[in-house]
Amino acid sequence: MEYSIITQDDLQGLADFELAQARVKNALNLAGAEGAVGLLRFFARYTSWNGFFGSGVASLSGKIGRSRTMFVDQTVAERLLNDRSVFIASFFFDAARDEFDDRDTEYRDTHRCLAQATLAGLLRYARQQGYAASTAELNKMLNEPAWLKTLNAKVAQGYGNGSEDNRDAIMAAIGYHLGSEILADREFSMIDEYLRKEQKEVTRFLKKAKQEIAGQSHPCYQWLQIHSGHGGAAEADHFEWATKGAELAFTYSPKKEHAAMRASLDHGFQTFARHHKTFFEAIVR
Repeated sequence: MEYSIITQDDLQGLADFELAQARVKNALNLAGAEGAVGLLRFFARYTSWNGFFGSGVASLSGKIGRSRTMFVDQTVAERLLNDRSVFIASFFFDAARDEFDDRDTEYRDTHRCLAQATLAGLLRYARQQGYAASTAELNKMLNEPAWLKTLNAKVAQGYGNGSEDNRDAIMAAIGYHLGSEILADREFSMIDEYLRKEQKEVTRFLKKAKQEIAGQSHPCYQWLQIHSGHGGAAEADHFEWATKGAELAFTYSPKKEHAAMRASLDHGFQTFARHHKTFFEAIVR
């Protein structure tokens, strides 16, 4: 068996992708049925959870990069010349680079700032529709529930925070990241499609609106557009980079380690799939 070849079809055998998409669709329909306030609550929780993944992949890049003696080019005898850990890490850091500054504009558009612009646009739309809650009432409604705080903490663990810098932990974290990218690409595309087809008035408002965050003006729909497969497909790009990085981790590891490495990667992927299930089952409670 060739453990180092990683494809979407291969990973799809580790989780029920159709059921995962059904959960996303159901959550969107339930949120949309509540109108502007339901959508605001949905996206407040979604951006809370989603916002921790950029920091997670940045941590993963450092975790891989530190592991110099683990990922080695065996064709090079000189030890000071043969470590490839930072080279491998660079393929994961590409995703972190986008998260901390999207390169589509000249501004420092962190994906967190773009997500906050989307939330601000939704809040403005809700108020335009008659939502008149005070700031205190709004903060109470949008306060992160206990289940979400717990799940957010698990994102850091999924990306390897607190674990040793060994092959098992690194490959599990790589698998977790692969899961986050492949499932996020699908869910962002579904969210974008749902809004454009089922929430046309909201979508028109967000596409016209801009919001100043951190001293810069951000289009309120940009965060959704750049992640959707119908737009910038950022998550699909990140998945391709991560796949290349994962395959290089096998290339620069002894073959006797490959079976265990792939088992750890698959375990990490399945861990994310479980977290994804938990989130979309709980988001509209």
